Amino acid sequence: MNHSFADLQPSSKQGGYGLLWAALCLAFLMGSGCGKRHNWWEHYRPESKDPYGTWLVSNLLKDYFPGQKYEAVKDSLAATLRGAETPANYVFIGSWLSLDSLEMDALLGFVGRGNTAFIACQQFPLSLLDTIGKQECTNLSMGDLMESEEYFFTDSMATLNFVHPELRKAAGYNYKFWEWQQVNSYAWDYLPPVLFCDSQTVFANLGTIANDTFINFAKASFGQGAFYLHSTPIAFTNYHLVREEGAEYVAKSFSHLLPATILWDDYTSRYDRPARSQRSFSESPLRYILSQPPLAWAWYTLLGMAILYLAFRARRRQRIIPVLEQNTNTSLEFIGTIGRLYFTQNNHKQLALQKMKLFLGFVRDRYHLPTRELDSHFAVNLAAISEVPLEVLEKILTLHRNIAKSGFVSENTLVDFHQLMERFYRQCK
Repeated sequence: MNHSFADLQPSSKQGGYGLLWAALCLAFLMGSGCGKRHNWWEHYRPESKDPYGTWLVSNLLKDYFPGQKYEAVKDSLAATLRGAETPANYVFIGSWLSLDSLEMDALLGFVGRGNTAFIACQQFPLSLLDTIGKQECTNLSMGDLMESEEYFFTDSMATLNFVHPELRKAAGYNYKFWEWQQVNSYAWDYLPPVLFCDSQTVFANLGTIANDTFINFAKASFGQGAFYLHSTPIAFTNYHLVREEGAEYVAKSFSHLLPATILWDDYTSRYDRPARSQRSFSESPLRYILSQPPLAWAWYTLLGMAILYLAFRARRRQRIIPVLEQNTNTSLEFIGTIGRLYFTQNNHKQLALQKMKLFLGFVRDRYHLPTRELDSHFAVNLAAISEVPLEVLEKILTLHRNIAKSGFVSENTLVDFHQLMERFYRQCK
């Protein structure tokens, strides 16, 4: 990767470290509600003061650049980005960025004109990553990026840090995942390594996770502007911003923004999905139901009534089970009936062919010989196994071929064929 040292430097530090002191002052707002039952869902809602809401960071950005505008985009993201003045900053914080084709084109055009897009999410649009990097990494394709679902590691704690020496902290920035007042395991995402191929000059490594093991913060040049991609949005939530260490990390991350208008995406985040760490359980409404006491009581009451219903339902008298007669084998009766039918109709040929089918079925079941080719080889093998003289078997096969080719079979021929069959059944071992 070919990057100059200047490419990794933040574009602006003005107002960055002020975020640290503002966060410490606003920490009281979070602490004042510590006696309440918080919603620990990672919803990233800007109006929410829950631990994993973004109320704190969205309000701090309003005064991040003195004299510059702050606009919360609540509808028509594509129109807002197309009509935005240059320079400007687009900021999105959520679990994933969901954009349609019009919004994607508008975002690419917005950055291409010389603006900045700061996107902090666990799941990036594959089309966005492909558009940014496909001209640099010749082997990069949508198929490669599909594997981005697997780019995470699971732990209860992660250490984040910066690459630039002026931003880097010796011990790093430690983050723990708290949920329901205890530390739990969490899926920490990082950027797909396929984006950072040796020949590319687009993506610059700005920050790492897991003690510099993976890249979670990168700058991607596009047109006259740049994308800043961060795969750890939880670092920007209320819970971590009230910590001095967390506020310092966010301040350094935002120091890459342009000192210009900030467009906070409050529109796309409304269609967000649960974070990866919660997705397996949160795809059903049970988690939310149990997190709300009234709904939890209603759920347990409904469950108890269902158990009682099943218990009393099982006590009812079971209906009488009818006695079924034992199945009888009517195959022989059926064969006898069919034989008499053919015999009375003088259809000796069909009767002889049916007898041959029974003979071949007997051979397959008893001697496990294939009966597809009825040649001399078959006769020799059957004679050796059954100990029936070879001339008897050759007569059976010869007579069968004559019957099969003949248009009319006499009664005498049928009798001779039947006698040969009976001789075989008597002598076979």
